[in-house]
Amino acid sequence: MNIKDPKVHAMAKELAKLTGRSMTEAVKLAVEQALQEAKAQQKQAQSPPLGERLNAIALRCAALPDIDSRSREEILNTDLKSSS
Repeated sequence: MNIKDPKVHAMAKELAKLTGRSMTEAVKLAVEQALQEAKAQQKQAQSPPLGERLNAIALRCAALPDIDSRSREEILNTDLKSSS
């Protein structure tokens, strides 16, 4: 592998030694990991913030029809009168 920067060459050589890989494999691994990280950051930057996504979910839920007309107490069975 022809790396012209001495510092980069030394780092690649050290990584290869530490991982038991060839320099080419070590550089490939490092580049793959950096690429995955960059893609993940780009994807995260393109998606709406969490608050906006949660608000959208809340609005969709609020728009759903109320199909259970029982009171909260009936649903939760918390009517204290019936417990004797």
